[in-house]
Amino acid sequence: MRIRSFRNGFTIMVIGLLAIMLLAACSSGDDDGDAGASTGSAAAAPTVVAPAPNAQPVVAQLIIASGNPVSRSTFNPWLSESPRGPWFYATTHESLIGADPLTGAHIPRLATSWTIEPDGRSVRFKLREGVRFHGDNGEFTAKDLVRTKEEHTAEDAQHSHRTQYRAIDIEIVSPYEVVYRISKTNPEILNNTSSWNLISGEPFSAVSMEKLGGNPDAVQQPPAGTGPYQFVDATHSSFFKVERVPYDHWRYNPDWEGIEFRWIDENSTRLAGILTGEIHLTDIPPDLVKQALEGGKAVTSAKVLTRERTIMFEGPIIDKSYGTYEATGAACGYAHCDSPLLDVRVRRALSKAIDRNQMNEAFFLGKGIEAHNAHFVPTRSYWNPDWDARFQAEYGYDPAGAIALLAEAGYGPNNPLVLNIDVSPSGGLPEKEDLMESAAAFWNDIGVKTELDQRDRAATNPIRRGFGFTNRLTYQTSNIVDLQAFRVHHCSCESPRSGFELLELDKSIAFMREVVDSTEVFKRLRLTGDLAFDLVIAIPIIWQPQELVYDPKVIASYEFSGVPLGVVAHFEQILAVKE
Repeated sequence: MRIRSFRNGFTIMVIGLLAIMLLAACSSGDDDGDAGASTGSAAAAPTVVAPAPNAQPVVAQLIIASGNPVSRSTFNPWLSESPRGPWFYATTHESLIGADPLTGAHIPRLATSWTIEPDGRSVRFKLREGVRFHGDNGEFTAKDLVRTKEEHTAEDAQHSHRTQYRAIDIEIVSPYEVVYRISKTNPEILNNTSSWNLISGEPFSAVSMEKLGGNPDAVQQPPAGTGPYQFVDATHSSFFKVERVPYDHWRYNPDWEGIEFRWIDENSTRLAGILTGEIHLTDIPPDLVKQALEGGKAVTSAKVLTRERTIMFEGPIIDKSYGTYEATGAACGYAHCDSPLLDVRVRRALSKAIDRNQMNEAFFLGKGIEAHNAHFVPTRSYWNPDWDARFQAEYGYDPAGAIALLAEAGYGPNNPLVLNIDVSPSGGLPEKEDLMESAAAFWNDIGVKTELDQRDRAATNPIRRGFGFTNRLTYQTSNIVDLQAFRVHHCSCESPRSGFELLELDKSIAFMREVVDSTEVFKRLRLTGDLAFDLVIAIPIIWQPQELVYDPKVIASYEFSGVPLGVVAHFEQILAVKE
């Protein structure tokens, strides 16, 4: 079985054209010739020369490219986006709790401290004083948190954390102290209010929102934030531009006068941009990184294991009213009793059809670490070594075993299993399209019929929210926050609901969400992990070290933790080459 992709021929053609362009650039004197010195191995680390006093960056505007990370055309993600989707807002808006740039650990940000209240559920925050909003919009205080929470919880809100914020009443103790009074135990609250989740609770100026008439879309501008950059201009399908604030920022003063984020879904186009110098920092699939290195570019890797690549099932959803879906009282307990993915034999067969070693070599240059239980981090105390010992037998590559399992489930040449495969572009997952096409090829080899679906999230989200899918597989990186991953993807208990739910798993998730103390939470996570492993709730592929490619003639260095998840974070860590 060979890894297959419908775009490989086009990518090779683009690379060939790029080689000609680069040779021409070198001969015309527009390039210093470093790219031509490559022999096919990784480019040597750039020589660091101390800049002269008062030296300025060699370029004023930093250009960062990624696939379009937002699912809706809005300048109001507090109302309608999923956290971490609009990750670029980290330049303009700050969290109550930050993330250490190298470890990802919680650190003070707009909150100088936080403590759990005696009720075991609520959280007290002490707020940083003297932090100004962009423009003539005043200073950050408790009232801005209240206004931000109102946006998350509005009647028409589609924000993924809206249900959790509706369980919070913000008690204002003083302009610089609040208590989040929480009616329902929520072990995720600190992660939600931290920069692990953008945008979730990142305050905007209540004054600014009032000036915008309560609807930022009307004037194409988000409400003012407190970040080191402020909004300039944007077109949702093309770019988002910010500029450095015209005063000393409370946290840091950036090297760059401004940043332009360019939304480019095609991996080959982003590669072309980084090679020709039109882009300074981007993500591309590992199989294209070598081309960038040969072109004189550099690669930086995240410090923390966070990027689990997983193929997710969509179809089994518990028959429970939600959004536009009304419960039918189905005897099976699910919205679609005929979903083939309700059968664990089918799920296990689809996993056993995948050759993870081939995928790792083809898409991740062999750098991936095999994942053995979806959403669980192998370095944490809840990890069960039994999952490693049993993985090959339960999940590992075995096409003959996969065919036998499908036959047991009633599928074969005369009654083939039919699957809908999501191959749409996705920001932060540059290899998604090619990898899912290859997965479809593996499934074709065991007799499955696959329908490749290229529709973007704007088209598929309404179907998903209406529980319209019955036999779909998609691909994503789960959140490092194990609790949140199970709530988002597998539980009928909270918003959003549209992933893969099983009745027995639902009970386990609810049980582990009844406590906040981390020791007890991890004990209960272990029980959930045992159940999830046996039920094959997803097809885990690998842990992939998150890598970003940058132009060493423009960026001197960039070290980042990989937390929060997203293409780029910790913008203060992106240091400029100066002259």
